[in-house]
Amino acid sequence: MGSLLQLSPKAGAAVRLAPARGLELNAYVHIATDGAIRIYYPAAEMGQGVMTALPVIVAEELDASWDDVRLEPSPPIGEVYGDPAFLNMIFTVATRSVNIYFDRLREFGAGARRVLIQNAAERWQVPLSELRTEPSVVIHGKSGRRLGYGEIAAFAKLPAEMPRVAPEELKKPSQFRLIGTDVFRKDLAGKIHGGLQYSIDVQVPDMVHASVARAPIADARIKSVDDTQAAGAPGVLGIHRGKHQVAVVARSSYEALNARRKLRVDWERVGPANDYDSDKALDVNVAAARDLSTPGLPWDAQGDIGPLFAAAPEIFEREYRSDYMYHAAIEPLSAVVSVSGDGSSAEVWAGTQAPAYTLDTVAKITGVAPERVTVHRMLIGGGFGRRSIYGMDFVEDAAWLAKMLKKPVKVIWTREDDMQGDYFRPMSAHLLRAALDERGGIGAWHHRVACEDPIRRFEPLLFDAWQGAPVIGMHGAEHQGQDGTPLPYCYDLPNRLAEYLEVETGMRVYAMRGVGSVANKFAIESFLDELAAETGPDPLSLRLKLLHRSERAQKVLETAAEMASWGKPRDGRALGMAYSHHGDSMIACMLEVSVEGKSGKIVPHNVWIAVDAGLVIQPDNLRAQLEGGAVFGLSNVLTEHITIKNGVAQQTNFHEYPVMRLPDAPAIHVQLIRNEAHPTSVGEIGTVVVAAAIGNAFAALTGKRLRHIPLTPDRVMQALA
Repeated sequence: MGSLLQLSPKAGAAVRLAPARGLELNAYVHIATDGAIRIYYPAAEMGQGVMTALPVIVAEELDASWDDVRLEPSPPIGEVYGDPAFLNMIFTVATRSVNIYFDRLREFGAGARRVLIQNAAERWQVPLSELRTEPSVVIHGKSGRRLGYGEIAAFAKLPAEMPRVAPEELKKPSQFRLIGTDVFRKDLAGKIHGGLQYSIDVQVPDMVHASVARAPIADARIKSVDDTQAAGAPGVLGIHRGKHQVAVVARSSYEALNARRKLRVDWERVGPANDYDSDKALDVNVAAARDLSTPGLPWDAQGDIGPLFAAAPEIFEREYRSDYMYHAAIEPLSAVVSVSGDGSSAEVWAGTQAPAYTLDTVAKITGVAPERVTVHRMLIGGGFGRRSIYGMDFVEDAAWLAKMLKKPVKVIWTREDDMQGDYFRPMSAHLLRAALDERGGIGAWHHRVACEDPIRRFEPLLFDAWQGAPVIGMHGAEHQGQDGTPLPYCYDLPNRLAEYLEVETGMRVYAMRGVGSVANKFAIESFLDELAAETGPDPLSLRLKLLHRSERAQKVLETAAEMASWGKPRDGRALGMAYSHHGDSMIACMLEVSVEGKSGKIVPHNVWIAVDAGLVIQPDNLRAQLEGGAVFGLSNVLTEHITIKNGVAQQTNFHEYPVMRLPDAPAIHVQLIRNEAHPTSVGEIGTVVVAAAIGNAFAALTGKRLRHIPLTPDRVMQALA
């Protein structure tokens, strides 16, 4: 029935997840007697297609018919489903899902197939070698007998020890039926007709609704509450004050929100965020980056750059900046929590990128033992990192109220709550320097980054595990593997130093799609174009030279250049390029723009992207990932920024924080350079590469350089003045 069977990370581990007639082959595969094949996927689905991509890998080695497959999110059992890089937690971040789960899922699928074949061989009393499979069927070629997987499930027995399948026994790419093809995404139909459920849709019997006031200033405390008008509003069931929030509880979300607008909360400002001004703070960060007398924390170091800079005939340097940005998910933060009448168990319905954090938050607040907390993992209407924070503030709101009221409580944050209470992408300041040799080549490279890294304050578990390394803020500033391994697809800069200058602001900051790579690659790729203009080579030629160790990387650049007709004159438009590696993938972007002279608006017309991501699981979905990533990045770089005054975000909704709309989106052309290498990561790489490409295109068109993202119309007009 429904009890947990085993909690081993081995491929044979089985977890009984729900009562069902059939065969629970292992933690990922259940086959019902009617032939339905349930495959569990560990990563959170938030539009990126992972609930199809991961089961496809299992189904491939299982040799399952995709029509028979049913999909279900896995339970939050880290020992079985977790990511080793994140303390064995299920943590859908850093665009790792396909990359990290690929080998594991193939082994689970192949092991399940082996059990089915063994049971068929015993039933027919024939050697294993005489059996083969076709989608969802075991076949005995000599006799022509066939057994569907569902038929086998009705009589099959699990072996005492699940079979291990050696890597050489797995399918060869030439044998793939599903991997590399555009299988139908099973979530699309439900999204089109609205049948799929997100946490914002959840309805539970006897449920009440809450709208919660939280401080727009980090670390502020409640000073006083005036609930006179709110308490008398229609539908209000109560107003409750917590440690750092005030909740209006009502019969419906509409009534809770309406009453919440009448609530008056006075906040006591405490901590460094009290009088924080982001514009002034960014100037301070720039000054810190400039101050070479203050060393930073080495992030990527090779050789001794000091003597090379001291002896260089010329030193070329530039500064770059980036602003705070908001996650801007379509679905505002929401959660439903229910605590049993005796307080012994709890349930939570949430769109979460980190189900272990969600479970722990509910357990801690309600006092329910973690093993008695059930997490219902919902589809996510956009996450981009916001739904993975350790504190799970939106879940905390619902858990606190559910415990107190002894009723299921749904909390939905408003857009204003979501924007002003966001954990923003940190702003950053960059100084890039190159010591040029007699021929104008790069003798030494120096990159100083001043930014606040979220790990120290907002990820205590990962901070300890990663020994305080500024992984989020410095990501993308390295020219080697993050473990120090030389990687040929990185630029060949044998004498280099990238260093981190720690910044503490008291503001709420966290990872956002593209993490530090967005700002770091904007700085690096802009600097390379400026360096090319200074020393003479074509920007494409310079990059190809720096990538001389990798034919794959060079092919990516050359393919994108060919797609865009690099070097072809354009009337009233210009082309810019950028290259990046991210999650072991390689990408090149060519971007064509014009500028509206009266408004200062940069208009992107065409984006050409070439990518090498190794073995492609779902080609059409990979293209969609890159297209969506490019649009997300274009929106970031053209219009999106948060300004902080006196500790408060000045933007409150999309009328003040514009995101790219359909009429403004360019044509996006994607070419996949396919091969049989291990699949790599693509969820963030399209976002990372576009900022520098559009900045370089603007410089090629106007002869002026923009070094501060976003590249807003007012900054364009200042540059053109």
